[in-house]
Formats: sequence, C-alpha cells, structure tokens
Amino acid sequence: MQTQQGKKEGIVMRVSRIAPKVVLKKAEYIGKHPEEQELFRGFATVDRTKIADLSFERRYPRCAAIYAEGDTSDAIYIVMSGLVKLVSLSETGTETILHIFAPGQVFGELLLGGEVRPFTAIAIEDTIVRAIPKPHITELLHSIPSLALNLLALIAKRLIETQQRLAQSGHSWSYHRLAKVLLELADRHGADGPAGTMIQLPLTHEDLANLIGTTRETVTTQLGRFKRMGLVSQQGRRFFIARSGLTIFIHSALFHSNGVHHPASLKYRVRAENCCSANS
Repeated sequence: MQTQQGKKEGIVMRVSRIAPKVVLKKAEYIGKHPEEQELFRGFATVDRTKIADLSFERRYPRCAAIYAEGDTSDAIYIVMSGLVKLVSLSETGTETILHIFAPGQVFGELLLGGEVRPFTAIAIEDTIVRAIPKPHITELLHSIPSLALNLLALIAKRLIETQQRLAQSGHSWSYHRLAKVLLELADRHGADGPAGTMIQLPLTHEDLANLIGTTRETVTTQLGRFKRMGLVSQQGRRFFIARSGLTIFIHSALFHSNGVHHPASLKYRVRAENCCSANS
C-alpha cells in the first residue's frame, strides 16, 4: 500500500526529473528586465559582468520542475522567458500555487535560509531561467553590498505578500480572495485593452482555485457570477477583467454582507463605472 509521502513523491517525480539544457549567455541579460532591477539596482557595469560570468542559463520544457521540494538549495534563478509557478504539495498531492513568476522575476531566494527547498518550482510553459549558483551568491554578497540590501528587500516584500494572503484566507470569503487575486494578476501580468485588462497568463479554473485555496467548482461558480456582473470575461484561457469594477466590488460595504447575493444597486454601480472607464 502506497504511503501518503510516497504519493507526494510520485507526483513530484512526474513533473521534475527532466534534465535541463544548459545554454551559456553573456552579461547583456543581467538587469535587462524591470523586475531584475529589484535585485540588481545600483550595480555598476563591472558588477553586472561579474554576475553574468558566474551564472548560466537552463531551458525547461512545459511541466518540468526546475527544482522539487526536498532538493538541495543550490541556486537563485531569474526567469528569462516563459512562466514558472512555485507550488506547495500536500501529503495527498493537493497543489497550492504560492506564486507565478514572469520574465525578469527572481525566485529560489530562500536558499540562504536552509539546505533544502521547501517548495517546488515548475515551468508552466517552455521556459528559460538564469541560475546563479549558491557558492557564487555567497561570494557576491560579500563583494557587492548592494546585492545583499536588494535581496533583503525582495525577501521582505514577498514575506509581506505571503502574510497578507494568509490573513485574507482566514478572514474573507472565497469570492473575495478570487477578486483580489484577479486584480493582483492584472497588476503584475496585465495588458490594458478595449475589452478590459487581459491577464497575460494561460490560466485554468483549477489554477485560480490553487491560488486562493478553494475548489475548482467554487471558482467556476464565482467566475460565473463575476461574468454576469460585467466584471470578468474569458477567451479560452485568457481572462479579461474590469479593474475599476472589481475594486468597487472589493471595497463596497455591501461586499461584506452574508452570502454572495449582491443587491442590484451594486451590480448597476459596477456596470456604470465600467462604462465611464471605457468612455474616458
């Protein structure tokens, strides 16, 4: 009989044991993306060149794990292209998505806090990442003081985000969390257009459920309500959201009433605000 731990390890194995292709690149990529500037802000050209010389790129196919929970913490990574999700797997294999990283974003920064990875990082699509090995990170932290400050700021920022999400999960309904995560995804990965803000990530209802800690069925039901209220539309796996409408929805006092039966007044207010935004 398979143990719970065995089931969990089996799930990790199905997504993780694909050898990456290593591709060497030069210094022009360091600090190229805005998100990278959080880590490399204030660096001189010579420092960027030094980091490039100490790092390398790896290619991962869709669904391959860049690292799995329990693996040795051996590097910090930067997404160069593609998408990566950081997930926590329960003993029964239930997935919780902790973060989604787009090009330019840094992940794996917790390597300084332990010898093994606490979570699993998986390529959502074909992905290229730049790896800075742990021994070089230690060397760079000593030789480039601004790297230590930037890394500390990045860790603190993500800790705050995690604590806020944890607090919300215990004090809000699932539809509140869904509205919040849609706005967060739009802020980080959105592109404004005539149909609203398109979240430039290929998302399924299950992905959204794993982001907010609920079931796929619950997300499907709530998205249906959001669509009827004019807050969300969908084309395949791309979601379009009305930012102002969702913001009103979240902050309205009516939002905190019991259940999810919203009065017509809120529905019309949201639609009116959306029309004003579209015509402005």
